[in-house]
Amino acid sequence: MSGNNKIQIISIKEFKHKSVLTISENNGDLIRKIDLIQGNEYILNPLNPNKLKNRDRKVIHMKTETNKRGIYGKVMYLDTSCPGKVEISDLDTML
Repeated sequence: MSGNNKIQIISIKEFKHKSVLTISENNGDLIRKIDLIQGNEYILNPLNPNKLKNRDRKVIHMKTETNKRGIYGKVMYLDTSCPGKVEISDLDTML
């Protein structure tokens, strides 16, 4: 592994009516922190600048699920009303 690779630590804390998504580097620097509320609108904004698919699309967060490959968000795309699944770290708050 080269020195340029940064490891991202993703954590989700569950509360009664929301989840808090925190993404930080392995040195503790905060990259992104957002409140995930089921039914709220978010924008897809991947941290990887080369990941262009679906970038800037608006979605409604439906639910969060975890499997052996990672943490995903089930979403509904606002432009097509189609369901989809995205990496949870791609979700960002709308400005």
